[in-house]
Amino acid sequence: MDGFTDRVHSWWNRYSFSGTASFVLAKKLKALKEDIIQWNRSEFGNVGWQKKEFFETLKLLDAKEGKYDLSEVEISERVVVRSQIQNLLSLEEVSWRQKSRMLCIMEGDNNTKVFHRVANSRRRYNHISMLKVDEDIYEDESEMVDQVVKFYKNLYKETEEWRPFGEGLEFHQIEGLERDWLKRRFEKEEIL
Repeated sequence: MDGFTDRVHSWWNRYSFSGTASFVLAKKLKALKEDIIQWNRSEFGNVGWQKKEFFETLKLLDAKEGKYDLSEVEISERVVVRSQIQNLLSLEEVSWRQKSRMLCIMEGDNNTKVFHRVANSRRRYNHISMLKVDEDIYEDESEMVDQVVKFYKNLYKETEEWRPFGEGLEFHQIEGLERDWLKRRFEKEEIL
């Protein structure tokens, strides 16, 4: 896409978050994702729905041509509709290729059984259809989310009522020759 890199660059520079470097990076990436999703919706829209609409228009024009001759305007409209369909099919193919993450796919290979299995296997593999906790089975998505949150809250909950503090304790430190002696290279005999 022409200008996409510039657009991403301007979005990235527009974000302003404060905190640790990893926190700022995570927030910027999340904000960038939202902007790209909005841009995709406004630029491309729903490709499947658009394709269906263009096919309907083409079907009507073809049916009309079967009964009567098409006017010059209708002929040029059919050419435009066919080019739009071709463009949408190309976009859909790129989308499927990206979803499959297969590097060996050639253009036009997106209708093979192997291709669809690979493209859909990631979605199936990353999907949790049910969750078993102790002897209970949860299939509802909101219940599964609640159970996962509950598990991690319990995992990271502090069970001790007190914490040891190092304040006021004296620790012996080694100085000079002893410290240098520990830093020296070990001899083979010492290791044995």
